[in-house]
Amino acid sequence: MKKIGFICAIILATGGMLFGQTMVGLSKDEVVATVKKDHREFRKDESVIKQRFNYVKYVNGPRTKTWIIYFNEQDVCRTSKVVCDYSDYNTVLEDINHRYKKTGELNWEFQVDSDTILVELIKQEWYFTIRETKK
Repeated sequence: MKKIGFICAIILATGGMLFGQTMVGLSKDEVVATVKKDHREFRKDESVIKQRFNYVKYVNGPRTKTWIIYFNEQDVCRTSKVVCDYSDYNTVLEDINHRYKKTGELNWEFQVDSDTILVELIKQEWYFTIRETKK
């Protein structure tokens, strides 16, 4: 029974940690350092050899979340996207509702300094996506 409680605590903690800080506005070096320091459950995924877009990609241990962080020409993050398995849906939705101001059925926003960051949950058939971008 203690093991189940421990596993649930880990799942809740890693789900919540993902949305603790936005990557939007950070440089590529800052993103890499932040993920390495604060999101240790994610590992860099180098599976794409020829990148067409400027991004870094991370995958969590159980491979239920893929985190793709897109950069502009100056290597500053413009968008962050997390592709999640539906097994994480309730935990992620609860975390988003707790952290951010709801602005629509599947839309939220929050402030970082003078910037407004938009959060959108997009449901697909086999997965859902959480997208962060500057307003």
